[in-house]
Amino acid sequence: MLQTRFAKVIVLSSGQALTALVGIVSAAVLARVFSQTDYASYRQTLLAYTFAVPFVTLGFDQALYYFLPGEEKRSRGILVENLIWLLGAGALLSLFLLVGGNRLLAMRFNNPDLATLLLFLIPYPLLMLPAASLSACLMARNRTEQVAGFNVGSRILMLLAIVVPCLIWPNPSTAIIGTVIGAAATTAAALILMFNSCNAGSWYPTFAGIGKQIRFSLPLGLAVLVGTVAQTVGQVIVAARCTPETFAIFINGAMEIPLIGVITGSVTSVVMVDYARFYREGRIDEIVELIHRAMIRSGLILLPVMTFFLCMAPETMCLIFGQRYEASAIPFRLFLLMLPIRTLTFGAILQATGNSRHVLIYAVIYLITNTLLTWCAIEFLGPLFAPVGSVLSDFATVPYLVCVIRRILKCSVASLFPWIDMVKVTGASFISIPLLLALKGLGTTWPSGVLLLIASLVFGVVTTSVFAFLGFVDVVVMFREIESRMKRLWIS
Repeated sequence: MLQTRFAKVIVLSSGQALTALVGIVSAAVLARVFSQTDYASYRQTLLAYTFAVPFVTLGFDQALYYFLPGEEKRSRGILVENLIWLLGAGALLSLFLLVGGNRLLAMRFNNPDLATLLLFLIPYPLLMLPAASLSACLMARNRTEQVAGFNVGSRILMLLAIVVPCLIWPNPSTAIIGTVIGAAATTAAALILMFNSCNAGSWYPTFAGIGKQIRFSLPLGLAVLVGTVAQTVGQVIVAARCTPETFAIFINGAMEIPLIGVITGSVTSVVMVDYARFYREGRIDEIVELIHRAMIRSGLILLPVMTFFLCMAPETMCLIFGQRYEASAIPFRLFLLMLPIRTLTFGAILQATGNSRHVLIYAVIYLITNTLLTWCAIEFLGPLFAPVGSVLSDFATVPYLVCVIRRILKCSVASLFPWIDMVKVTGASFISIPLLLALKGLGTTWPSGVLLLIASLVFGVVTTSVFAFLGFVDVVVMFREIESRMKRLWIS
């Protein structure tokens, strides 16, 4: 059962990582073919949609995780009830843009070009939102492989629909039209997959069924809404308070490395099952031990990644987006500073122990502090330093979460975290900084790609060696596993 859960988590996390990777590739191409003003207009158009979606979906895209597992009598009707809400949500967003919302957003973002682009986007919510429940639907029906196939196929299709036309007609309206066309194709495929998996019972929805989904989804949707707004409020404030050119530089650096979602998502979903079981059985010491292992294993990847990209951020931005976006390294570096907190997903512990209300409380606190601090950071430091607000908010809310978890688990702060091991991991991650800085000094005339390749090889060898010396990594076992996988791949 644990392996099955882990496989499902890998599918979902890989889909998220692939989405982010396709987004980076798309952004990298468009940043080079568009002017900064056009690129900013394109990203602001998508930001407006992303920011608005949770206000209308209200958790319905997650409801099928609860209502479909084991349902044999009327799975088709339950799906239709869910799609009715999502279709209505899409219609509401489209109507908002049609009756003047496009001009309102263009005015708030100080970008007149946005009004026209948002008109092109009007069909997008209607076409895209009905597919929002696909992962929940198929995972609830144990169709993990179909989720994986859809994630890969839909992301590649969206990439081609957006990027290829823009290489011929480099205009943000071309990218938005491609986005709408891609949404039509992927949603059609999503609906076919969902109805194939839910083929029992009547098609007709019922008011009782819709009511059940509303009662289940609204509390969840409120938490998702607050969390999503908290994550994107910095981008919205920057868009509203700076020029499109500055926003273009900021938005490219305001990203989380795709690898992070895979690691944290996989580790969280695997250990959350054990958190819940241990808590029910009163095995608190084993929960603390599991927290230690999860933090160390996550830290062995996240902390070296943070260190490497803190040193090589300008070269990374130049390689991906071009020389014009070298200053994107400023927000990129600031977002990297949040990775130490990602070594432990506090929400998983709270949910597994039946204290989910604290997740919402934390999200509200984070939203308020992030909004205020981001506004102050822009006012006193400049738009590119807006992530200072997010970083400070992240660290400021940690004491609240630690106090809650310490009270739930009835343990001291000293015993809650593996302090000594985390210091060792951090020190081992930092030990290669002088080498990276020396390489940057030697490679001032090297292409960014060459410098990053050499730096990553040196950093990887040194850091892995130090981890092995400290006992965190068994190099012999690691290389044997790599050799075994390569042999299997060669034979197949």
